[in-house]
Amino acid sequence: MKALLTDRRIAAPLIIGAAGLLGCLAGLFLNAPAVFAGWLTMALFLLGLPLGAMTILMVHGLTGGRWGDAVQAPLRALVAMLPLGLVFLLPALLRLDLVFPWAGADPSALPETVRLKLAYLNVPFFLLRFVICACAWLVLAWLVLDWTAPGNRNGHGKGHAAGLVAHGIAITIFSIDWMLSLDPAFTSTIYGMLEASAQTVGAYALAIIVLAATKAIEVMPGGKERVSLSEDVANLLFSFVLMWTYMVYMQWLIVWGGDLPDEIHWYIRRSDHGWQYVIWLLVLLQFVVPFCGFLMRSVKRSHVGILWLAGLVLAGHFVDVFWRIRPALSGDAAIWPDLAALAGAGGLWLGLFLVLLDRPEWITFRQRRHAHG
Repeated sequence: MKALLTDRRIAAPLIIGAAGLLGCLAGLFLNAPAVFAGWLTMALFLLGLPLGAMTILMVHGLTGGRWGDAVQAPLRALVAMLPLGLVFLLPALLRLDLVFPWAGADPSALPETVRLKLAYLNVPFFLLRFVICACAWLVLAWLVLDWTAPGNRNGHGKGHAAGLVAHGIAITIFSIDWMLSLDPAFTSTIYGMLEASAQTVGAYALAIIVLAATKAIEVMPGGKERVSLSEDVANLLFSFVLMWTYMVYMQWLIVWGGDLPDEIHWYIRRSDHGWQYVIWLLVLLQFVVPFCGFLMRSVKRSHVGILWLAGLVLAGHFVDVFWRIRPALSGDAAIWPDLAALAGAGGLWLGLFLVLLDRPEWITFRQRRHAHG
C-alpha cells in the first residue's frame, strides 16, 4: 500500500482531493448552500459511473462479446467504487433543507402541485427509499463482481436479467428522489431511463480511456475480420450516445408538446442566465463532435483518435449532469464551491480508482475464497 501511495499517478489526485476537501469545509462557513450544491452535483456524477458500469457488465453477461471482455477490468474497478459514491451523498442527508425545496418547508408556502406530492416527498420516506436503494446496489455490486471475476465461467444469465430489473427500479426511484425532486413541480416518466442511459455513456467512455491508455487497441483484433478492437468499442460507445440522445430528445419533445408551465419551467431555468451556453457546450461535446468522429473509420482506428473520442464523450457526460442538476440548486453565481467540490470529491475518487486498477485482486472475491479454502 505504501508503494501505491508514493506513486505520483495516485498521490497527485489524493493530494488535490485533500486540498479540495479543506476548501469545501472552509466554504461551509462562507456559503454553505453553494458548497452543498457543488458537492451534490459532483457526488451524483461520480455515483453514476459505477452504476453505469454495473449496467454494462450485466448486459454483457447476457449478450457476451469481445467488446465487453476488453473493458471488463476497468468496469469492475468502477463497480467497486460504488460504496465511495454512496458515501459522497451522506453530507447532503445532514442538511436536506439546503438541497431540496420541499424538505423542512412550510407546506402552505409550496405550490399546489408540490403539496400533492408531499405524501411521497417527505424526509422519513425519502431516507427509507435511499437506504433500500443503497442496500440493493451494494448487494448487486458484490454479486456482479463475483459473477465477472476472472476464471468464473459459470453461467449467470438469470442473475444478470433479474439484476437489471432490480437495478432499473432502483435507478428510477433514485433519480426521482435525488434529481427530479430538486424541481419538485417537474414530472417526467422517462427521466429514469434518461439517467440510466447517461450513466452507461459515462462509464463506457471512461473504461475505453483506461483501456486505450494501457493497450494498443487500434491493432488488436475485433469481433469481425479486418475490424480492430478500437472500432468495436467505439461503435458501441456510439450506440450508447445515440440512445442517450434519443432519451433527451423524447423528454424535450413530450414536455414541450404538452405545453404545461410547471414542466416547461424546468427547461427555461436551464436555458437562461448563462446556462444556454452550457447547452451549446453539451451539444458539441456529447453529440456533434463525437458524431463526426464516430463516422470516420480512420479516427476509430487511431490510438489518439479513440482517446479523444472517449474523452470528449466523458467530458460531455459531466456537462450533462452539471446542466441537469446544478441550476436547480443554489442560485449563487460563485464558481469556487463547484471547483472545490470537483477537486475534493473528484481527486479522492480518482486516486482510489487508480489504486483499484493497480490492485484488481482486491476486488476478486472468488479467488480469495478459493485461496482460503
